[in-house]
Parts: sequence; structure tokens; C-alpha cells
Amino acid sequence: MEPVQSEWWASFYEGAWAIRAQIIQQMIEEGERHPYRLIKRLEAQERRKRLQRTDAGGFAWAPRALEGEALLPCGTPAFRKCSLRGDFVTVSYHTTPNLHNVIVDYIAETGPYDAVVELGCGYGRNIFEMWYQGAPARMRYYGGEYTDSGVAIARELAALEPALDATFFHCDHTAPDFSSIPRLPRALVFTMHSIEQVKVISPSWFEEAASIADEVVGLNFEPFGFQFGDLGQASRLHRAAAEKRDWNQNFGHALLAARNAGLITLDTIMQEVFIGAEDNPTSLAIWRAKDVPRRVR
Repeated sequence: MEPVQSEWWASFYEGAWAIRAQIIQQMIEEGERHPYRLIKRLEAQERRKRLQRTDAGGFAWAPRALEGEALLPCGTPAFRKCSLRGDFVTVSYHTTPNLHNVIVDYIAETGPYDAVVELGCGYGRNIFEMWYQGAPARMRYYGGEYTDSGVAIARELAALEPALDATFFHCDHTAPDFSSIPRLPRALVFTMHSIEQVKVISPSWFEEAASIADEVVGLNFEPFGFQFGDLGQASRLHRAAAEKRDWNQNFGHALLAARNAGLITLDTIMQEVFIGAEDNPTSLAIWRAKDVPRRVR
């Protein structure tokens, strides 16, 4: 199958990041200069409101809480429904998995790395989170993003933190090209719920990602669990939701095809191991470029 992404989702994220860019730009004009505060102020708004597409094709902010939901005094929902290991669970609305911390801990366990590269980085939030929450300060950071608006926001935020060596560039999962990244000795490459929006990827995605450095370790935090088996009712809901949205249908096949072709060595597959949305749980795959030794401190 040819790599393909729905034009609707590509357009949605281009527009959504543009709305967020306007908010961040307004905060900067009002005097806010710290990139982490800008990110957290935007995050605070999105805890209470969600950005959704209107019938006219534009965007509008809607309350996070649905009619009839229990509310906390701060105006946010008290609970949210999630899925984990095939089961539905109800957790506090303010419970978050903080997946960027998993990467920080993985670097501490298996590093050092010369660079971290996120493919499908949005406005760079994960990179800033990692840097401010314990990842090596002197390591180089790269973020690839499909939308022009996402790249623009990320670059503007990075310019406000001169101590962070971060570069952001255009990246398309359907036609991976990472030639803009200088050749590196050792890099950690990751995605976090960005391949999910691409209906079909090619096994060559892994070959291209594995070519970013002499030694590459890859981590994919993506909702692909249903592609490796049914863990329960939540897995079945996840499969149906992915098909309805035109979200990824072949990550697992492409991953195994890349391994079978000798392009990568597959270390880990963990299905639905992190709390995720009710119909979109997060799984984890860890792989290495072929012949790259596994290092653990």
C-alpha cells in the first residue's frame, strides 16, 4: 500500500496549530518571554477548553466538560474515561501519563546521545518538556513537523531560550526525508501520537529514521496496540475508532516488515501500556538500527 494521510487531518492540524500560534503570539506581545511559561499557559487554557472544528470549517473553543458531567470547583471535569491494557478505567481528569518523562528516564538509562529527534513534534512541546524536566542540557534537539504553523511556533519558542540547542524542520511521515539533520554519531528518535494520524506508512519510514545517525535508537509512543491483538473491549473500540477516523492501520505491519527486511532490530513491543483516551490508548515500540548494539547503564 502507498503511504497516505487524510487531507482532512492534515488541514485540521495546520489550522489548529495556527490558532495556538495566535494565542502564544498574543502572550508574547503582552510581555511573556519564558517559553515554558508560554507552553504551560496554553496548556492551562486547553485543560478547560477544547479546540474543535465548526460546521463552517473554522475553529472554536468549547468547554471540556460535557453536559451532566461532574465538575471540580475549578471548572474542569472531575473524571475522564480512559483505557489501559484492553480495559476501561475512570481516573481523575487531572491524571496525565507524562510520556516525555519516560524518554528522559530512557536517556538516563541508555545514553549518552548526541541528539534527540522528535518526528511529528507539533509546536515542540515534548522537546521543551524534556529539556526543562531533566534531559541533558547540552544535547542537541531536533523536531520535525508536518504543519508550517507548528514549525513556526516551535521556532519562536526556541528563540526565547538561547541555552536550548533546538532546530525545527518540515517532516512528512508519508515521504520521510531527514536530510536536513546533520549526520550524528548517536541519536534517539521518537514519535508520540503523530504517526497515528497517517493512515498508511511504508516500512521505508523506519529505514529513513534509522539513517539519521550512525547509531539510532527509536521509540514510538503510538496507538497501535489493536494491531497486535485484542486485549479486551477497549482494544475493539480503539480499532473501530481508528478505522472511522482514517487513522493509522498498518504501523504494526510496517514495523515487523522493517524488522524482517533486516532494516531494524526490534527490542520491545508493549501494548496499551500507558493510560490513554478511552478509544486511543498508547502503546510503545522500541527498536534500533540494524547492527546497533543495545546499551544499558
